[in-house]
Amino acid sequence: MVKLSVIVPFYNVQQYAPDTLKSLRANARDDFEFILVDDCSKDETPEILERAARELPGAVHLRHETNGGLATARNTGLDAARGEYLTFLDGDDWLAPGYYAQLVSS
Repeated sequence: MVKLSVIVPFYNVQQYAPDTLKSLRANARDDFEFILVDDCSKDETPEILERAARELPGAVHLRHETNGGLATARNTGLDAARGEYLTFLDGDDWLAPGYYAQLVSS
């Protein structure tokens, strides 16, 4: 069973996405899923996310065909989420290692 779903919308953040994904990797667990939603980026973000979906445990990459904005991207992630708990992270943010493990242990 999936304990935590992390929904991460991305839009034209190729400069920041690698750091975001690196921080997710440092938080990965078998019972976590990472839903990476590309909101029709025009830069290299989709390619970065495709690679991450193959390499990051628990990652799923979803892509919008048209840009719908942050709320639409988050709602797409919500529709796909399977976790007991869920949280959001923006595509240009990062987390300290172990943050999500501490979050669900409280």
